[in-house]
Amino acid sequence: MPLKFPVVSLATRCRKALSLATNRFEQSLLLDTLGSFFARTHEWDHAIRAWQLAPLAEPFRRDALSGIVKIHLACAFEAIESGLKALAELKQNPEFSLCLPGNDLQLTQGAEKELLKFKRGIEKVLPEKVRKDLGISSQRIDDPRPESGL
Repeated sequence: MPLKFPVVSLATRCRKALSLATNRFEQSLLLDTLGSFFARTHEWDHAIRAWQLAPLAEPFRRDALSGIVKIHLACAFEAIESGLKALAELKQNPEFSLCLPGNDLQLTQGAEKELLKFKRGIEKVLPEKVRKDLGISSQRIDDPRPESGL
């Protein structure tokens, strides 16, 4: 007969261990582990909260502070992807607008160009591997940039 173990997540174990931590180093280690776990499982609010609680006087300060920034960049990246998708759909199915003919397309292209500029900037500081570690899907919106860029 196979043994059955209760399914206890890493987060649950770390939370229990955190209440038993005897010093700030142990707290820092556990909070960093929690932050990393939540970041990888796309529970970004929990990750940020764990890292915000981490004592900055301990060695994991860099992980905590850069983790928070990476999550905010990942949120911005996802917002850009969502915006690009909405603009692509708008180009496929244009709605009637109060704009003069042709102006609506120019407005859409201007918005798209600005989003792509932000996207390129984030891609430089948040490489694909890091985005993958943060749970950002590798399925991306087709990039309408020409090969030479904008």
